[in-house]
Amino acid sequence: MITRGDIVRELTAYGAAKDPSLTLAEVAVRIGALERPALPLERYSRHLQALADKVATYARADDGAVPVAVMAEALCQVLARHMGYGGGETDGRDEDCFELSRVIDSREGAAEALSILYAETARRLGWEAQILHVPGRTVVRVESLGERLILDPLGMGRVVEPADLRAIVKAYAGIESELTPNGITELDDKAALLNMMAGRKSVLLRSKRLDDAAELIECALMISPTEPTLWRECGLLNARRDRIRDAISALEEYLRLGAGDDGSYTTTMLLQELRGRLS
Repeated sequence: MITRGDIVRELTAYGAAKDPSLTLAEVAVRIGALERPALPLERYSRHLQALADKVATYARADDGAVPVAVMAEALCQVLARHMGYGGGETDGRDEDCFELSRVIDSREGAAEALSILYAETARRLGWEAQILHVPGRTVVRVESLGERLILDPLGMGRVVEPADLRAIVKAYAGIESELTPNGITELDDKAALLNMMAGRKSVLLRSKRLDDAAELIECALMISPTEPTLWRECGLLNARRDRIRDAISALEEYLRLGAGDDGSYTTTMLLQELRGRLS
């Protein structure tokens, strides 16, 4: 049986590797297993492969290059319509909807987790799939034969047009908001994982579960140990928990990484205050 120590080593190795052996969804499942080491990882691996096999059969992937419209239809039909993956009634307020193994169990999840599932399924077939973030939604872009389509996993895998994305942005940020090219962010795998974890962290902080939020940030640092904002969040959260030495260490690491943003000055001032509390 895999232990918590085994999972910590796997996540730490993933964070350090330039060419990691674990796939995006495999890491996402292990994030959930960190607090539940008895989780049957092999069962989830079989499910991920079964999704890819079903999509391949629907798209007749063995017959040659698959047009992007067929890719999109196959992903939608298998994941959303056949398997029932969708947003359900979660609306991003339930921490479980940001944890992939629980999403697989319930078939309900937030866009951040569902997008990982869609991208993983496509990539297992050798298809081009990129996770994108726009204000208010995480979506997946698939590409084939020079054509691209964007799918909304939270919206039952439907294809979304620029007008749909603009409507999402306006619903999230206000009627005066507009979608700009700079507003669409391509997420690499680590960023996609952090995006999912950030959703869960927000739920934990709203519930004032500071210890659980701190553990989640520690997990995020295994995956992305050189991300300055994580170290700053770790320091601020430890300060709130009165873990002063831990807070100081984290904030010092944030400054050492040379974030160079507006937070550097306030962080330096907070460090002086925290060091004064130890003297």
